[in-house]
Amino acid sequence: MPAPKVLVVVFDGLRPDHVTPNQAPNIHGFAKGGVWMRNTASAFPSETRVQVTTSMTGHPPAGHGIMANAFYDPALGFGSAMDTSDDVRMRAADKAYGRLIGAAHLSEILWGAGRRFAAVTTGKVGNARLLAGRAAELGQPVLSIWGDAISTPAAAYAKVIDRFGPVPEQTFPNTGVADWAVKVLLDHVLPDHAPDACVLWLNEPDLSYHYRGLASGDSQSAIGGVDAAFGRVLDWWRSEGRDAGWHIIAMSDHGHVTVEGQVGVADILRKEGLSVGTALGPDVDYALKPGYSAHVAVRDRDPALLKRLVETLQAQDWCGPILTRRDAGDDGTLPLSVVNWNHRRAADVAFTLRAWDRDSEDGLPGVILADNPDIPLGGGLHGGLHRRELNHCLFLGGDSFRKGVEIETPSGTVDIAPTVLKTLGLAPHPLMAGRAIEEAFAIGDPAPEVVEQSHEAGTGGYAQTIVTAQVAGARRPYLRWGMRTA
Repeated sequence: MPAPKVLVVVFDGLRPDHVTPNQAPNIHGFAKGGVWMRNTASAFPSETRVQVTTSMTGHPPAGHGIMANAFYDPALGFGSAMDTSDDVRMRAADKAYGRLIGAAHLSEILWGAGRRFAAVTTGKVGNARLLAGRAAELGQPVLSIWGDAISTPAAAYAKVIDRFGPVPEQTFPNTGVADWAVKVLLDHVLPDHAPDACVLWLNEPDLSYHYRGLASGDSQSAIGGVDAAFGRVLDWWRSEGRDAGWHIIAMSDHGHVTVEGQVGVADILRKEGLSVGTALGPDVDYALKPGYSAHVAVRDRDPALLKRLVETLQAQDWCGPILTRRDAGDDGTLPLSVVNWNHRRAADVAFTLRAWDRDSEDGLPGVILADNPDIPLGGGLHGGLHRRELNHCLFLGGDSFRKGVEIETPSGTVDIAPTVLKTLGLAPHPLMAGRAIEEAFAIGDPAPEVVEQSHEAGTGGYAQTIVTAQVAGARRPYLRWGMRTA
């Protein structure tokens, strides 16, 4: 029997309700033939680089410290939030923290076990950096479309370009890049590097969802394009990969909801008399990282300033759930720990803009307000707590997994690393918050105990609810959904 291996294929942002026989026949067929995890959840905030790190470490932000795609930490001394695709700032933060990713990464766990890790990614610069972890210093190949400086030395980017030609130009839909990445994976990375675990990260349909809309022709073409690319992966798997011990975990990192309106939060807060800026200072009480999913650092963590900010947010019709560092209180907020965001790098207040379950103009459930001017009205977005953005795709196939089953037990991106380790026959890292998805394995616990909990808070005319689910074997609860309820 060949030693087991795992290929993780990520279709960035793909909504589960778009995995149909018509829209994505290859992905749908794979899902129906293996294990379809129905109640999966992203970590909060449901942003891509958070999910990259969560998937590769088995921890939510409370464990790994990548708090958002961009996050402000006064300890870093930057004049604004650090975008995790800003390579210069990321390197500076790595030195300041001693370790940017504050948890053991799959790349180093596998290296310590004498196993090989590799990845090919079409995602942004930060995607590649966080997907790699310590791969560069450990001699593991992680190939990024953004060039030699972003790829690890072992990936030999220049030689790949010489052999396969330049990366195609990024377009809508970005399927040419996906085709290139799959060719490099199948014709080079898998046979030449012989990894035990490998990740293929495709940045569609996320890109088209954002800028063209969830139901647009470009988005449908993007889904069809990555589905066709995955079809070539499946052809390889069925002809030789499966017999060589390969298992496939196919997934998206989050879902999407539709932007119905835009709000300028910083300007509104300033009009309310709050001194808001991009970094704390003598004349700035509140450092705001804006967006649909936003957070605020409060100067000196002053209780009076915090109270004023919370009350101002609660009075705004556009504000959704609000979380603070407080463990308990009667101010209508919920603690950061409810969403597994209680890390020393976390801001003092996290909040999202309003979301609703109603259908968009295109007939897709889930609409929101945003503070992201680059995203057009009708475009897709994620980062908050709506069930349609938290719920992502997760399908497993291979000889170690069950066949033809749909499982309702909650799971999530936090379970990817421990599930990869179990599939490879390795013990889980002792500190991982996630769990190997035992109920997906041919030999495993088919029905772990699940306890759902509703967290409610409110004051005056403001109320919010966040629902979580605790599964036996997981150290932290999974998010189900969160919403402002009044």
